[in-house]
Amino acid sequence: MSIRKTTSKTKAKAAASAKAATKAAAKPKRASSPKAKSASKSKSAPKPKSKGSTSAIDPVHEILADYAARAVFRGFSRGTSTATKAAFRMLWHRDRFFDLILDTKAGTLTMPLVLPDVPADSSMYREVQLWIKERHSKDLPDHRRIDPRKARLTCGNSRGSVSLKMTLKSKDYGYATRKLIHAVHEVFLAFLLEGPYYDYMVEAFDLDPDRP
Repeated sequence: MSIRKTTSKTKAKAAASAKAATKAAAKPKRASSPKAKSASKSKSAPKPKSKGSTSAIDPVHEILADYAARAVFRGFSRGTSTATKAAFRMLWHRDRFFDLILDTKAGTLTMPLVLPDVPADSSMYREVQLWIKERHSKDLPDHRRIDPRKARLTCGNSRGSVSLKMTLKSKDYGYATRKLIHAVHEVFLAFLLEGPYYDYMVEAFDLDPDRP
């Protein structure tokens, strides 16, 4: 092969490459769509941190404060709290203080002392347990009934002190708080007053028998 033929072929290849490059440069670039950019950003952007369990404390506080504002409680205060726990105190029935402990990690609202001086082996405590269980009955009207799909109310007894605990089945702390307050309210206005517990109330709450 001669040098002249080789040079001609080389020039032809160079011309073809230059022509292709010119066409590529002249062709407008396709702009990326806003959706594509947005998708790209959403993939790379870190997910916002959730507030976690602390978000449940404020709603519970607001509900209890509202009860106090409407004079359901004679007094109300918020105690110490952490990221997952908060304590509240209410001055309520029979001028007694009631503590409410919120534990968002366990998903519970607990009142450690609702009724004092009720022995665990007494017939009265058995009646309390049965009455609490009936709060979930479908026979009760909705405003008095606790929906077991949302929360479950149980009672405990520590050295004669009857406690009530609401365990959440959902994340509806507002529902659980209101139902717990209503249940305690009914313990005093329904369970005690409608049952044979007059003598108990006189002794446990230092009532004047002539002015119950």
